[in-house]
Amino acid sequence: MAIINPISGASKAAGGLRALFGRLRAAMFRVEQRATTGPGSATALARQAVAEGADAVLAVGGDGTVCEVADGLVGSAVPLAVWPSGTENLVAKSLGFRAEPAHTAECLAHGKRVRLDTGRCNGRTFLVVAGVGFDAEVVYRLTRMRMGHITHLTYFWPLWRTFWEHRWPVLRVTAETASGRWAWHGRGMIFVGNMARYSLGLPVVRDARPDDGLLDLCIMECAGVTRLVGHALRTVLARHVEHPAVRYTRVTQVRVESAAAVPVEIDGDYAGGLPVEVSIQPASLWVLVPGGGAAAGYDRPSGGA
Repeated sequence: MAIINPISGASKAAGGLRALFGRLRAAMFRVEQRATTGPGSATALARQAVAEGADAVLAVGGDGTVCEVADGLVGSAVPLAVWPSGTENLVAKSLGFRAEPAHTAECLAHGKRVRLDTGRCNGRTFLVVAGVGFDAEVVYRLTRMRMGHITHLTYFWPLWRTFWEHRWPVLRVTAETASGRWAWHGRGMIFVGNMARYSLGLPVVRDARPDDGLLDLCIMECAGVTRLVGHALRTVLARHVEHPAVRYTRVTQVRVESAAAVPVEIDGDYAGGLPVEVSIQPASLWVLVPGGGAAAGYDRPSGGA
């Protein structure tokens, strides 16, 4: 089954998708196409695909669509594949998926089945990262103004306003690590990652892997624009983790709280506000990976991409 988000650029990929489906049908595959109708519908369609005995589910859209489809497949034996048509396409870049008919047809027919970890954030699945604070406020502002497909330029106004207006509330973090409970409180940005590649290819959670049974927690202590710019520059150079104002550890579970109203985002979609609990679901999702993706070694960014 192909689950298609008609808003996230899939209309521009219509020709490529027709070519892909033609290849699959010529190879005697039965292809069903279902379009999403709003938030949560991709998850419902994925669960329907599982119930109907689909051999695989192809998510056509951006990271938000892929995340929702994965939510419906977690715990099942039905594998996920991706045709990227969003703005960032972080999952596709990390696992080696491309929006090319021959490539995707080969992946669906002969891709390697691997089991990957997923994250869970207040009952919702994510594949890449959960963010609290500054980046989540950007996503929240974008969500309020979004109309149709977005581009990198669409982020400019929400980012500009958040840069000057973010209040930097005090956050409280408790986490479970291999050595026991870990705690922190202060002002800053919090990222809980399952994959290393963040927006614009920035390696915020640079050591994260979706196959190690752990989440990477990165806290950047910050209370103003000067420190924010410094963190951004060091992250571009992949040197942020060594800075004394950065806390980086691997965890299985994280809880973040605040007395203030603080937004949360998962894989680039607004996911409500604090408090939030984030946990790892080890080996919970089957994925059909193409050659050069996770089957050949997970793709980590070395810096801004």
